[in-house]
Amino acid sequence: MIKTKNMNKIKNRKIIKPAKVISELIMTGLILSLFSACSDIPSYPFKSNSKAGAITCTIDDNTVIVNPVDTELPSDFMRGFDSSADTESGVSYKNIAGNDCELYETLKSFGINWVRLRVWNNPYSTKNPSVPGKSNKEVLVGQAVRAKKAGLKVLVDFHYSDYWADPGKQVIPEDWLDCSTSDQLAAKLSDYTKEVLNALKEAGVEPNMIQIGNEISSGMLKHKALDSSENATNADDAVRGDFCSANYFKYMVSGISAARETCPSAKIMLQFTDISRNNPLNYLSNFKTAFDSAGVDYDVIGLSWYSEWSSHGTLAELGEKIAALKSRFAKDVCVVETNVHWKYEEGSGILTEQHKKNLVGADGKVYPGILTDDKGNIIASVQNQANIIRAIIEVTAQNGGCGVFEWGGEYLGAWNSMFAGSGKPLASLAVYGVQ
Repeated sequence: MIKTKNMNKIKNRKIIKPAKVISELIMTGLILSLFSACSDIPSYPFKSNSKAGAITCTIDDNTVIVNPVDTELPSDFMRGFDSSADTESGVSYKNIAGNDCELYETLKSFGINWVRLRVWNNPYSTKNPSVPGKSNKEVLVGQAVRAKKAGLKVLVDFHYSDYWADPGKQVIPEDWLDCSTSDQLAAKLSDYTKEVLNALKEAGVEPNMIQIGNEISSGMLKHKALDSSENATNADDAVRGDFCSANYFKYMVSGISAARETCPSAKIMLQFTDISRNNPLNYLSNFKTAFDSAGVDYDVIGLSWYSEWSSHGTLAELGEKIAALKSRFAKDVCVVETNVHWKYEEGSGILTEQHKKNLVGADGKVYPGILTDDKGNIIASVQNQANIIRAIIEVTAQNGGCGVFEWGGEYLGAWNSMFAGSGKPLASLAVYGVQ
């Protein structure tokens, strides 16, 4: 997904369920009154493994009910949260009782088992159109320490940029712009990868997974600057890493080799956006041939899927894409970026027509469980946020995917957040306890 400065304001454990649907299983007003400290947040107190069980979660004035998914979720299914919240900036997270609490402990209590942490080379680069948040090496290490302490697995997301990297912009870090050859740039990338990973290891928080580049569907290290409208200026041909070019593979292999050497037990992820949507069979065959020929050594394919982007296709097509990638590449496939609105930016109680077009199943109808009004419009609500995430988890798992990560859920009170402006979690966060 293309991320801009305006969006910055918003950007395995097995759960056992009761034998019957319980209307107020967790987090009722009574329970809320009992928990006043972060350490008091309970795990879900399910006592049975019956598929009939549903999760009911009440926080303040919102009650959310999450039904089980129509498939078997593996115990190691990645219930992920893409969270790079900078608590040093004064952002304060609360527990369900409204008391200050460590964000990662709250996430863990709701069933989250993975956190994805981005890292930028120098967020304060003069080449940036804005300063969207630190997310540098030092902040990453602090976040990873807190996340690991809370019992979460960590996926480190290298953007190899001073700013958001995505299909529209892959801006070379300012400190690397003096490189005149691709070999020099590949060496910088390798050294930086080792530097960051060694810092994590020294802090005792070696990552469980490492992502080489962010949304690299258009290339890596392609641009040298952004203008005020965030249009990218191309780098010289000698160093441009266009998709599937010799430089692209050189940079990718350099990063992977550095990661394998430094953290040999960590899995390697490569993230793409709308791969395989047009003529998927031929595209996938050509894509696989190119990656195999270049000797790219990786374990997991990460996908971005956002219902507001037409190029990402429908929910049904997401499932087809996951199944095709898993079959052709013999790799794990994960939805490593998605998000869901609980309110719409313009204040409307319904989502856009594009959401309506994308949130459909194989029959062309709105996916089961997603709420609509009497005109067929998709409702924007905390309940429907949970319903849509549940649908994404279900489609992913049914087609062999290994996990789903929510992007931007930590931005307090934002349209796609899973935390209220007060810092308290929304009841929809309970969806990550689904089975």
